[in-house]
Formats: sequence, C-alpha cells, structure tokens
Amino acid sequence: MALPVPPACLSPLRSQLSSFDRAYRIALNLRRATGVPHYVVRGLAPFQAYRVTTRPPPWPDRWLAMVA
Repeated sequence: MALPVPPACLSPLRSQLSSFDRAYRIALNLRRATGVPHYVVRGLAPFQAYRVTTRPPPWPDRWLAMVA
C-alpha cells in the first residue's frame, strides 16, 4: 500500500485546482454547454476532493451542489 504524499511536497497550485469553487465553475460551464444538470460531489480519494458528474450521487451526504 502506497503512503500518502505529505501536503508540503505538493504544488501550491493543487489547492486552487482542486477547490470547490473551481469544481462549481466547471459544473456551470458544462451545464451551459450541454444543457444537462451537473452535480458537484465530495470525492472519495484525497487527491480528488470534488467531482463534477451528471448523475446524482447515491449518498446524499456527498452531494454538495446541483447546477440545473
């Protein structure tokens, strides 16, 4: 099993790229482009804090925003 990478070794840009605000903006852009509702959900992996998907999450506690 791989050990997690300490935060000090990661790029400072990672926190900006993997923020909730960034995921929400991506969901807004995808909604405008496709016309399909998108969801921002909490990710399971530590390196993927937030995900954007077209399917509602099966666990309501992971659902953070819906862009309709």
